[in-house]
Amino acid sequence: MSLPWRDSPGIALLAPVSTGPQALQAAAAGARLVDAGPDGALVPVIRRAASGILICGDHETADVTWDAARAERTGAALICPDRDAAAAAAGRGIEAERILVRAAPAGIEAAARAGWTVLADLEGLADQEGPGDVEGLADLEGLAGLEWLADLEGLAGRGELAGRAVRAGALARTEAIAAVCAWLGARVLRTRHVAEIRRCADMTESILGRRPPAWAVRGLA
Repeated sequence: MSLPWRDSPGIALLAPVSTGPQALQAAAAGARLVDAGPDGALVPVIRRAASGILICGDHETADVTWDAARAERTGAALICPDRDAAAAAAGRGIEAERILVRAAPAGIEAAARAGWTVLADLEGLADQEGPGDVEGLADLEGLAGLEWLADLEGLAGRGELAGRAVRAGALARTEAIAAVCAWLGARVLRTRHVAEIRRCADMTESILGRRPPAWAVRGLA
């Protein structure tokens, strides 16, 4: 099995989906993996609809799983909730290259330095409310501008224009989180906003010098 975080340069996107057509759309937008969730029956449906994309799910034929016993039995890649679980999985004989470690922004650098492939779940981070890792992003990379996004939430229920502003603010929040996670060393990002986060991840990698720009213009004085 070819693992995008090992065999391909750049950041891979994992898109949560609930149907075969959604998996096709995610793949077309730039996702290398899709997440079928706990519905094991969805895995073969996606396999028929979108051959070639890796599938995370609760099924024996899934390419990626959350179950260490299944990963050991089938050879699937494994998502671990933290570094301790990853070390335990490695101790069971699961190769480190098949292990993804979930990490919040504050823990990404340490996990990457320890040699793990880091998965950042943008869905969970962007949905957080109140103090926590999302608010801490401003301290991590000087993103003090995140605070204004909270003001948009007060516009909810005030008409279509306000609704669009809230949605735009939520997406901007997710893009900011994605940029920080990519900068800190995450190799896989889980998001339903595939096209937008694909552009954001590519831009961040170009800034870091890990990806050539799509095009360049040379000016002559």
